[in-house]
Amino acid sequence: MCAKAKAQALTRAPKERSQFRGLLLANPNYFGNLAKSPFKAVQKIVSNSSYEEIGCVGFQPQFNRLEAVVFINNPYGYGGNICSAGTPEYVRFYLSHDEGANWEDLGLTSFSAHNIPEGTSGKKRLEYATTLQIQPKKQWCFLPKICKVRAILSWNQAPPPDQPNWKPVWGDTHDTNIQIDPFKLIIVDDLIQATQLELSKELKHVIDLNQQIPLKEKPVLSLIEKSKLYKKKKVSPARFAMAEMKQFVNKAQLSTQVGISQPLAEIDINISDYLDILFPTDGNTSFEELECVGYNPILETLVGTIRVKKSAGYSGGLCTSGSREYVTFYADTNNNGTYETCLGTTSVQVYDIDSIPDGGLEYSVFLPVNLEKYRKPCQEGPVVIPIRAIMSWQTPPPCWNPNYVPTWGNREETLICLKPGSSPIPNTHVPIIQTVGSMDVGDISGLGYANGPAALAGFTADDSPFGGVLILTGHIGNTTDFSAGAQKLKYKIEVSENNGGSWQRVDNNFTLHRDQLLNGVWSDLPNVTQQVDADGYYDYQEDLVGGFGNAQIFPVGNVLGRWNTSGLSGRWIIRIVAKDPVSNNSWVSNIVAVHLDNESPQVSLQITSGGGDCADFRVGDTISGIYSASDAHFNALSFRVLPTTIGGSPSGGSFTAPAPLPAGGTMPLVRRYSGGVPNGGEAGNWSLDTSGMPRCGYVIELGVTDRTIVNSGGIGRYNRATVGLCLRDPNE
Repeated sequence: MCAKAKAQALTRAPKERSQFRGLLLANPNYFGNLAKSPFKAVQKIVSNSSYEEIGCVGFQPQFNRLEAVVFINNPYGYGGNICSAGTPEYVRFYLSHDEGANWEDLGLTSFSAHNIPEGTSGKKRLEYATTLQIQPKKQWCFLPKICKVRAILSWNQAPPPDQPNWKPVWGDTHDTNIQIDPFKLIIVDDLIQATQLELSKELKHVIDLNQQIPLKEKPVLSLIEKSKLYKKKKVSPARFAMAEMKQFVNKAQLSTQVGISQPLAEIDINISDYLDILFPTDGNTSFEELECVGYNPILETLVGTIRVKKSAGYSGGLCTSGSREYVTFYADTNNNGTYETCLGTTSVQVYDIDSIPDGGLEYSVFLPVNLEKYRKPCQEGPVVIPIRAIMSWQTPPPCWNPNYVPTWGNREETLICLKPGSSPIPNTHVPIIQTVGSMDVGDISGLGYANGPAALAGFTADDSPFGGVLILTGHIGNTTDFSAGAQKLKYKIEVSENNGGSWQRVDNNFTLHRDQLLNGVWSDLPNVTQQVDADGYYDYQEDLVGGFGNAQIFPVGNVLGRWNTSGLSGRWIIRIVAKDPVSNNSWVSNIVAVHLDNESPQVSLQITSGGGDCADFRVGDTISGIYSASDAHFNALSFRVLPTTIGGSPSGGSFTAPAPLPAGGTMPLVRRYSGGVPNGGEAGNWSLDTSGMPRCGYVIELGVTDRTIVNSGGIGRYNRATVGLCLRDPNE
């Protein structure tokens, strides 16, 4: 075979990849990955991770961010090059509070993978990150909360909801343990219940039980306190007294007294016994280890995952300030192997946790990065950048030293691939809309309908319109440096219902939450109220220029605006106009279409037999009626009888309705989705066989949902109709 033919053969994916979706459409169990299926497997492929696999799953408890880092193991087999749509890599997350006995479906995330040329596989491969924001229930700091997380990676086929044991064809499953942060604020009523206090009637009238109160600042343990804490736990002084030892060595004068300091002498520590640990030639990973580094192309963040391995040695438990795992990221932007571009430092807080499970706990760190100037049009090929990350416990790796060797920690290297696009021209400030209604703009069609997993939330759109408040996120290129006294850039949001024939400005006020990153430490900044000036412009609140040593300011979630679409319908387009207040030059963003639907489903339900609604019937009667459910973007309907149980037993009964609705059994009696329902809804007859049902008063409920993304946070408006009836004994 000639060299050219060999090269072509190596870049061809096998039929099981290239024809994957077609094979599944013909036989849903073609690969034999379904536990129960009437279809016979043709070629068994289950959890094949040769093309992609989950490297790590970590949690940033201060931000409630779950992160999965996915390894792309081959340069081909992903549907097309960087100019194509590629193919989706889906990750569905589950959470368990009881060691995996029960799982809560947290939702689905995804990113697109492409065929990237040779040199991006093996030890240095492309690594992507995908992120899900969650809201776990918190506890007191003296009750550590450890949960199990499961992530299911599946190429080109979304893992079905509420099936934690489902096996993908291409992909794998990763289980880990995470630590949930304790309360920072406590509601007065929760405090009263936790302490079992009883308030008098007078106090109940004057105290706001829903008031949130902050807990006091967590203490930092002194050297003597750490010495006492770790004496029985056999944690080395080279660990808990590292900062004090290094500080003394760096400041000490060379004399016969080197190796002795008053604070260290009080706890009988001689520095000379630990010099080999304090100044290593390679980092010590016995307490923690940086295991994966990935890039989230949608949120434009670098992610590192860290495994904490021991129960003690982290400067105190959850009721103290604990300690920090710092990670500094470096980029080799010119591919000369020096990693001369420092992208910044971030961190996560960790603590002593006596109940640490086998295998430790997995944490994550994230760093927003601005790599716009390195982008290229897809026709020029993919932009692949080598990344180095150095983790160091308690001491931030210096930004100027990409070869830094930490005392406690290590380094990892990987490759990331940027989204194609034109790099911004210097001194220009082109805005970019990244997401609308929590959907990546690449997943919104020109007609304004969204498909696929949300960029940060856990829902999945299916030809979904938008409604309620649309949150817009994005960036403005070449941001100004607030710390240097530069004026903030300005921007306005404009919308049009006639495809740009005329534009209306969005000028509502909204609250913007901000975070500050200074020397690798995150902190909250006071919220600001974004309000337009006389010309309709907001102030741009992001400052990515600060870098190490200067504060960087990040609007939480990169939020640019909140457009209240109440009362609007049909197709609209959105754009952002940025302005430099000094030169008065302006730039226009990409344009995004959205189809608006702010109407709830219409639903009606009626009993037509016997005495009609609210009538008396006898056990054994078949009750019949009519129903209708309609919506321009219909999703699902369901029938059920309330109460579903009486005396701890099912209330019984069975529905029938027009085909293809199946006859009901246990509750809910009937439920089906728009795949078998006309898009606008349906109307028909229903019946309920009451044989075996206990005598009681009942309500029949018809619930209907649509496919609208509501308030950027979830799928479906809901409406329902009910009718009541009374079942009596046959002899009454």
